[in-house]
Amino acid sequence: MDFKTFFLNTATLLIVLDPVGIIPIVQSLLLPVPRKRRMRVLRRELCIVLGLLLMFYFAGEAILNYMEIDQSTLSISGGILLLLIAVGMVFPRVDVLGPTPEHDSKNSEPLLVPIAVPIIVGPASISVVMIMAAKCTDTSVLLFNSLSVVAAWAVAFTVLMFTRKIAAKMGQRGAVALTRLMGTILVLLAIQMCLNGLTKYIDAVRHPAPAPVEQVEQAQPAPDATPQHE
Repeated sequence: MDFKTFFLNTATLLIVLDPVGIIPIVQSLLLPVPRKRRMRVLRRELCIVLGLLLMFYFAGEAILNYMEIDQSTLSISGGILLLLIAVGMVFPRVDVLGPTPEHDSKNSEPLLVPIAVPIIVGPASISVVMIMAAKCTDTSVLLFNSLSVVAAWAVAFTVLMFTRKIAAKMGQRGAVALTRLMGTILVLLAIQMCLNGLTKYIDAVRHPAPAPVEQVEQAQPAPDATPQHE
């Protein structure tokens, strides 16, 4: 087995997941959750992240091809969703995702969206794991390289478990200020994600993939039907 490829894949996916950079965003989204449940909710979301990464690693290309979804669609839809989340972070009184039935703390817990998707598992991480799988030559290599996904996730899991200590040092006012700051940055990231998706779509329209060329059989010359004169 190629351990160099293993470490390279792990490092690449870890950079894309960026657990250190998303700590303020994750902490901001966990603020409505009761303090005692925050770590439990975060662990649940991270377990969902692992399941999604492995699913796209083993079956991502087949799923996207079956649903006729390309990378540009992933980028644009993920950017729109992030933009809605960012607006809610910058303007807390604007409920862009719609009211919950009772507005209690339990209903405000994030589930799948937005922490697991698209903040952690976004178009970039989906593309990385799909490319990793596409480079595998056989089943044994595919299974071995899946450990890269698990290793990168384990590092991200460990880093994000320290969000409580970071939040305790910031305090309430610091958390609110950081929420709005990260919301502003998230707006920029969301728009850039949409622009990347639009760029890929425009390039695909301008330069479509060439259609397979069918080999045309050369016509045999017709036999000379002219009668010969004796």
